[in-house]
Amino acid sequence: MSKTDRHDIDDNEIRVISKTGSGDKPRGGNRRLGLLAAAMLCLAAIAAAVYLMTVGTEKEELPVKTSEPSELALPEITPVTETTAASSKPYCEITDTVAGGHRFLLLTPRQATPSLGLGAKALADTSAALAVQAADIRRDNGNIVGAYVLQGKLLSKGQAKSGFCAIINGKMTIGVADSTPLLEQALETDGYFFRQYPLVVGGQVVENKPKGKSLRKALAEIGGAPTVVLSRDKMAFGDFSRALAELGATNAIYLVGSASYGFAIDQEGRKIDFGVPGETSSLPENTNYLIWR
Repeated sequence: MSKTDRHDIDDNEIRVISKTGSGDKPRGGNRRLGLLAAAMLCLAAIAAAVYLMTVGTEKEELPVKTSEPSELALPEITPVTETTAASSKPYCEITDTVAGGHRFLLLTPRQATPSLGLGAKALADTSAALAVQAADIRRDNGNIVGAYVLQGKLLSKGQAKSGFCAIINGKMTIGVADSTPLLEQALETDGYFFRQYPLVVGGQVVENKPKGKSLRKALAEIGGAPTVVLSRDKMAFGDFSRALAELGATNAIYLVGSASYGFAIDQEGRKIDFGVPGETSSLPENTNYLIWR
């Protein structure tokens, strides 16, 4: 058989073998299969790209969960000092401290004027930077204990306790005296006046009869500035007085303690509640407050 026979090839020749027996048909079939495969791969790539874009968009549109700031609990209060941003609004400088082995919170009003207020309306004052109960109320008849002057009006008479706070022309005086001309001045100048137990006089501790332990509050002169002092631990009167002297109080009188409600506004505008708020509608008519605004 000659070299031209289909079954013989030279070393430099290539023969394509297929089941069809024709060299043209398999080439065309392979091309179509390749194009089909390429088209399928292209469609798959497009589908994958669309899926990824859709997933990304859905993730971006998911709502972000946020939480409203909660009121600061007493043990979580962060002290605010005068080094923070300046503000023209009244505020309280709040300091955590320890004295005599007990924990205290010092509330020092800044850029604020003191006054007295009566009833639930006093708590609703949105301009107030600090509010705390002041004079005691009798349990039997609900009257204020001791002399009490509100904007020049005498609402209650009597001495009862020798400690006093007088506010005349916006200036506060804390002291101890059975009789003081500041009471008359408060009446004559539309001022304010109330009486309470004395705790510290001239840096010296004053002993008081009540011996039980309770959460205590005081109005003290510390560093020349009026400061409300709250105890975080239950204390006897004597221990409270000694701690106030250790804190540097030159003069201090008692304020309504235990769970009596009050609040302070720090320099950041956050409200700090202390005591038990209760329903303002159920407050005794003569519930009274020392307020800075």
